[in-house]
Amino acid sequence: MVDLMRSIDFIHDDYLTPAQQKELGEESQGIMRNLTKYKNRRHASGFMQAVHDFNKVIRELKEKGEIKKNVKQMQHPSYELACHVLYQVYSRTVAHEAEALNNYAAFSNNVYGEINSILVKEFIERTGIVSSNVFMDLGCGIGNVVLQVAAQTGCEAFGIEIMETPCKYAKRQLKEYAARMKAWMLPTGKIHFRQGDFLDTGKNDMYATLKRADVLLVNNYAFDAATNHALAQLFLDLKEGTRIISLKSFVPKNHKLNQRTLHMPESILHVKKYEYFSEAVSWTHSGGMYYIATVDRSRLKPFHQDMYRHTKENE
Repeated sequence: MVDLMRSIDFIHDDYLTPAQQKELGEESQGIMRNLTKYKNRRHASGFMQAVHDFNKVIRELKEKGEIKKNVKQMQHPSYELACHVLYQVYSRTVAHEAEALNNYAAFSNNVYGEINSILVKEFIERTGIVSSNVFMDLGCGIGNVVLQVAAQTGCEAFGIEIMETPCKYAKRQLKEYAARMKAWMLPTGKIHFRQGDFLDTGKNDMYATLKRADVLLVNNYAFDAATNHALAQLFLDLKEGTRIISLKSFVPKNHKLNQRTLHMPESILHVKKYEYFSEAVSWTHSGGMYYIATVDRSRLKPFHQDMYRHTKENE
């Protein structure tokens, strides 16, 4: 019932013009009033009639092409609508089997944890992801972030996950997501999920995608130092301007840019630090920090010029 009423509210608020909304009435009268009144009174026949009346109006608008016209102007769903659709997807594909996601080795690199939708929204805003971009989630779990980024922006989105069960759920979610976004008349974006180790570039086809990615997400909160170091080596092949979102910084606080560190991946990363607040991640109710590193090789230019000058002087 709650899911149905939320769907009705989103159709009313997001898919109709003010003039079209008047055909459904408002909180004090008409179809919208009847829906709320009969729901609250638990009057089944009255509520079913109100749903029938609502569907009739929407069906007529759809047949006239009005809904399609409104959706075209909307382009991408609001954050709230995207979350509603993704909640429907998750509820029907993963929720009833969610306990299976707890089968991991404690304190390993494969510890499962999700970044919640409110923080993903902030990631999208901070990095400025648009439909022409390529987004990649290294260690995507059940694919929630990949789906949300694609839903909100229409971009091409990739996820790679080493664990079989979460990856299976990610692909299951993708199938349901495609069907539901079609029903909501919304663009899905191009989405791809792969099972594999993102560090094993020889065995997965995601390395080529990595090199053209505009935004990477690495939920490295539980990664050990060796894994983070190996990941950083991959960043040497990223294109200029790529943004890397992480839960731990890939650049140590004591890292200094000089002649001895020029060839280290940390030296091409310009890092900004941001705070997230409670309920932003699944593994803690407290807040924390996240980092956005931007690939910026121009930082090395003065050092290369200095090396070139010294070479010339010694000739």
